[in-house]
Amino acid sequence: MSEKDDNKDSPSKISSSEINPEEEVQPPAMGGMLITMLFMFYIILNEDLRTGMGTFAEGVLEPQIGFDHKYPILTFLFAGVLMISVTTIIRHMLIDWEKVADVQTKMAAYNKEMGEARKSGNNARMNKLMALQPQVMVLQSEMMSNQMRPMMFTMLIAMPIIFWLCFGEGNFVDRMDHQVLSLPWEPNYSLTDKLWFLPHSILVYSALSLPFGQVLLRGLKLASLSTKTH
Repeated sequence: MSEKDDNKDSPSKISSSEINPEEEVQPPAMGGMLITMLFMFYIILNEDLRTGMGTFAEGVLEPQIGFDHKYPILTFLFAGVLMISVTTIIRHMLIDWEKVADVQTKMAAYNKEMGEARKSGNNARMNKLMALQPQVMVLQSEMMSNQMRPMMFTMLIAMPIIFWLCFGEGNFVDRMDHQVLSLPWEPNYSLTDKLWFLPHSILVYSALSLPFGQVLLRGLKLASLSTKTH
């Protein structure tokens, strides 16, 4: 095989993207992520801690956006916007979005080349790409670790608000005179009923807040990119 043919079969796009089959694999440290997950489960399972966090959020937020339980949809909306705004800004500041984009580009190039090699039946090219799999898995782990980094901070913001609204004794929904909302598809939508294990109140809260979070995150990314290009 000529040198030209060998270069044609090699995964040049991948190797030039700093995925080197001879490089020693160094998996990212996952201890911080594990500790965060364990801490989150500890909070969820500890009733006293849940109640304390919910009571704290109640004392801070209910005088401002509780509206004496008269306008629960506004309470859910404002609480959701507040929580999503703070947690989204924290995520934006702590996540290295350039690195995430770089890893996603490398992964897309790798997957494209692997698909082309399988489609063409080019075993030599596939073997070279398979040799890069350990590095590809490390890149995936790095991206996941990078995106999970802010979780400890964001959950300390989100959990008290959710506990105040929906969980624990004496939460906001439990203290409503009428624990139903009138929705376009359901005039008497019960906030205390559950879908599997999730209270309907959580679903309403998520439906009101998550779209705003996506818009805000996209806006922050565009603003950050615009600042760096000028």
